[in-house]
Amino acid sequence: MGLDMYLSAKRSFYNMNYMKKADKYEELHKREIRVNEGIRKLLPEMFKTGNLDYVKIEFEVGYWRKANQIHKWFVDNCQDGVDDCKEYYVDRDKLKELKQLCEDVIKQSKLIDGAVLNGYTFDGQGNKVHHTEKGKIVKNTDTAQTLLPTTSGFFFGGTEYDEYYIEELKETIKIIDKCLKLPEEWEFCYCSSW
Repeated sequence: MGLDMYLSAKRSFYNMNYMKKADKYEELHKREIRVNEGIRKLLPEMFKTGNLDYVKIEFEVGYWRKANQIHKWFVDNCQDGVDDCKEYYVDRDKLKELKQLCEDVIKQSKLIDGAVLNGYTFDGQGNKVHHTEKGKIVKNTDTAQTLLPTTSGFFFGGTEYDEYYIEELKETIKIIDKCLKLPEEWEFCYCSSW
């Protein structure tokens, strides 16, 4: 239970002979979507049957758990502010923008010793009791709060600016780097579940 976040890569492949007949060849040619020999080898029966003229390949390139600052960014920048657990297209330039924000926040966030929130329990009167442990916190949170602010929600995780916040930014950079290594024909989609 909680905020699960997924970034997927997708690409569609078409049988170009079929598409010529369907008079959509020019449109697909412009998008540079072609059936290549690798796909023919991967799915050799696809073109023998004549029944399948289109294949979509999709795989997960990124997963986060309760990285609410990253989720908020996707909602605000790719979902028009609508947080509805549906799938949304993410442009490569948006991924580059998010990567740059993560790098900027990391660069401006000095970690110092402090108390890091590590869950909570309830006392006998139903009051929430926070539990902390020694860890690292961001000394000055101004840049983080401005560029990639945290957000609360149904089991969205902590909203503190600490070592875990910074680790999620580092992980996001790794995920985006993997995405950007894929050829231009690949598209990306984000969705969340909470």
